[in-house]
Amino acid sequence: MILSDPDRYYHSCLLGWGGATLDDFDREQLMAYRTAWRDPETTRAMCNDYRAAIRHDFDDDAEDLGARITCPALILYGAQGAMARAYDVAATWEMKCTQMTAQAIPGGHFFPDTNPGDTVTALQNFLR
Repeated sequence: MILSDPDRYYHSCLLGWGGATLDDFDREQLMAYRTAWRDPETTRAMCNDYRAAIRHDFDDDAEDLGARITCPALILYGAQGAMARAYDVAATWEMKCTQMTAQAIPGGHFFPDTNPGDTVTALQNFLR
């Protein structure tokens, strides 16, 4: 059963959200992830984060639906990730930001992990 095997479950998350293989992750980084997700308290906290999205985030978002972010905003997303496949990420955020830079980074949902070089370059360029 997938729930009794945290490695199998979380590997499916790392790979299933698009654009990555296990070989794309730094070996030490992947071991640190495995150590964390094998701890039941980590899994509990992760589930609580998703529960909060349902219980709190939707209400908070509804309260400020028309508000706009007025500071410069950098929107990065994985070019081959689930969000890029399902949405026009830049157009979605453009409605919420007055000063926005959007950039697709090669990779999937975990592009900062699998493509740190391009992620750092995008951040540095934005902060200049």
